[in-house]
Amino acid sequence: MLLLLFAAIVFIFLALGSLVFVACVLVPPTRKYALSAALWCAVWGPCSVGLMTLAGLGLVASAFITKAGDMQSFHAPRLLAVFGWGYLIIGVLITTVVATGVSWLHQKLVRRFTFALFRLYATAVCAGIGSVFGWALGWWMMWKEVAHYGLLWRCTGMLVLVVAFATAAYKSARQLRGKAPTTFTWISPDEFAGTDRH
Repeated sequence: MLLLLFAAIVFIFLALGSLVFVACVLVPPTRKYALSAALWCAVWGPCSVGLMTLAGLGLVASAFITKAGDMQSFHAPRLLAVFGWGYLIIGVLITTVVATGVSWLHQKLVRRFTFALFRLYATAVCAGIGSVFGWALGWWMMWKEVAHYGLLWRCTGMLVLVVAFATAAYKSARQLRGKAPTTFTWISPDEFAGTDRH
């Protein structure tokens, strides 16, 4: 049950990242930040799971140290009472710093990919974003009992979304990053733009 909760938390942040990606793509000035913005949201999933795991381990350690053995302290309403709002606020701040650092590094690195490599990377990531929407569509269809041929329709929907997102990213890869970097780079402007024929 706990693993399902963790998986659900990670998926929620992946879905949020996917929505942010689509929102950034729809606004031309923010397209070059779409992949990093999606990553910023996605990083919150594993960080949240990590914070929850630390909190749970802290409760277990506290129970053993005090020898209270009070298993009721594992219930959610008492979690904040045990650790306080300070733990939650510090966790949010740490996660914000980690997500921002990862996204900043990602933005710097992808601008230094050759165009061919960036195009493959963007295609793979966008296929993953399509799969997130595919899972969401499949669960919505199950919840609404939309399709009589449930598995077939869910798999078809997943495949269509994955292919559509991957194809769109492959064809529009140039719009997903900004200008060529001018400092600390190992690729030429032609390699960045994909105009190098050698």
